[in-house]
Amino acid sequence: MAFGRGRSERAQSEAPPPPSAPAQVDWHDVRTFVLGMVWRPHTPEQPGNKFGDRAIRVPMGTEEHPVNVPCAYAGSDEQTASRVPGAAFTLYEDPAQERLLCSVMGPVEEGRALSYEVRDAAGNPLGTLHRIAGNRFTRHTWRIDQPGHPPVNGVGELASRSSVGYRAAVVAMRLLDSLPEAEGGKKPKKYRTLVWQAGEEEVMLSEASKKMTITADWLDRRLAFAFPLIGDDDKPRHGAATS
Repeated sequence: MAFGRGRSERAQSEAPPPPSAPAQVDWHDVRTFVLGMVWRPHTPEQPGNKFGDRAIRVPMGTEEHPVNVPCAYAGSDEQTASRVPGAAFTLYEDPAQERLLCSVMGPVEEGRALSYEVRDAAGNPLGTLHRIAGNRFTRHTWRIDQPGHPPVNGVGELASRSSVGYRAAVVAMRLLDSLPEAEGGKKPKKYRTLVWQAGEEEVMLSEASKKMTITADWLDRRLAFAFPLIGDDDKPRHGAATS
């Protein structure tokens, strides 16, 4: 199994990419992405998943020959704790984890919310993700605060399912659903889909906190990347942070 191999061995297995796909893509322009280790998904034309480092990946290629090209690499708990004290998660621009892209701090408990501040490589704040607790009848919700923009709220898919933006995002998600996940090519459990909105504007769509489609150009990609690192599980994930 790929999970028993070290980072360097997995990274070597990831090269070379198909001729039609680059070895890495620029994170600034990403719209649809997944979080995972599969760089070449299983299809009848290319049997067996091929694994690389855990990374933010952009689905590319063709239906017969898909490939998930990395744009940012997830730091290990050990690397995160030693590189950025107090961080729960880190992302790097390179597989060697030498160029820090951003860090996800916390969480900090603020009333009914757990707040995860996202910082750039220099430690400057980019914005904050808030996980707001639900009650006995409702699940938790989410809010993204990005300076200079209205709050972005993660709401249920039924709230906006009739809109053009929602339908376009769902099409992208269904394309992603055709690609098996990392663990032995099995499909993941179906978790909730969230439409993220700033007022009436649709900003992002997320499914299972791993498959994401960004629909607003102004959303900082690093804030979007932070959400699958944290995860949308009912039990909050704290990552490497001890606070």
